[in-house]
Amino acid sequence: ETIPMQTLQCYNDYVSLTTCTWMECSEAHELLNVTLNFNNSCEMSHTGENHTDCQNFTMHWVCHIHGYHQENYNFKFVPRLQTELNVYLFQNVQTLPPQNLTVTLMRSGDFLLTWKAADGSQGLGSALEYEVTYKREWESWKVRAEETGCPDLFFFTEKKALCLGFSGFSGPYSEWSTEVSWETPEGGLQPRNLRCLFNGAVRLKCSWEVKKAITTSVLFGLFFRATPASAEEECSPVHEKHLPHVPYVVQSCEIPVSNSSSQSQYYVSVRAKTEEKLIKSRENIKVLPPKNVTVTMTKDQDYELRWTKYTFNKKFIKQRYEAVYWKTSQMPKV
Repeated sequence: ETIPMQTLQCYNDYVSLTTCTWMECSEAHELLNVTLNFNNSCEMSHTGENHTDCQNFTMHWVCHIHGYHQENYNFKFVPRLQTELNVYLFQNVQTLPPQNLTVTLMRSGDFLLTWKAADGSQGLGSALEYEVTYKREWESWKVRAEETGCPDLFFFTEKKALCLGFSGFSGPYSEWSTEVSWETPEGGLQPRNLRCLFNGAVRLKCSWEVKKAITTSVLFGLFFRATPASAEEECSPVHEKHLPHVPYVVQSCEIPVSNSSSQSQYYVSVRAKTEEKLIKSRENIKVLPPKNVTVTMTKDQDYELRWTKYTFNKKFIKQRYEAVYWKTSQMPKV
């Protein structure tokens, strides 16, 4: 649950008024307007402790709703948060890595490197391409061989492998150039960089980025259709990865793929989820205090305490009262 939903409490006087309270992180409130989904009057309360998940300070809200019959509570957000994507499975393939990698020394002194396609990837057949990288222990990783197709074997020797090109020249790539960096605008509150990759077998993994500051107030979900005519489904569970010193978090979810073909197309959408909490009216009653409290002395030198009873519309509801009294110099903690 988000912090607003996690901390939401509502109680009613069982006559005409419901009072709700909740917490919100200040960093989320600066970016997002979160309100209860009713016509209400809300104000910020300056009392209460900070929530442990808030980076700055915690805002405490008190909201008054006229009526007490409401039991399903949810929050609404401004602006609407959503992004969507059409995914053709076989145009967005990232297979699992090869399995059973082995190295065998041959009589010739050469080394035989063998592997097999990952389980579930065999259906991709000759569409697979492999890239092999090898190095000595003290060297950095270098790409030494690249083969197109679906080979079963590679041979390596201490001699440098050369590949003939159209120009007649051959050799490895140069070293990397020096780095250059630049800053890009952070963008708005909408989920960004939504991308989906199919593993070639039974799984479509989608990931996206959301503003870290609003994740305390908003839950994002991934929704999908396997065909345009399919009913929309929700992907679960959503995983979250925090990156240090980055104002975004990476969220992801894996969609199971049962039937895939070259024409398979998925429609995916990331949007803010609507949380809902059931708060039963009859189990969350807080009546107003008694009115017209008076104290009079009787003829017997006793004190008589009187007050006006709080009346409910329901006659069967019973009320119990507590009376507390003390000497002026010994005020108790009530």
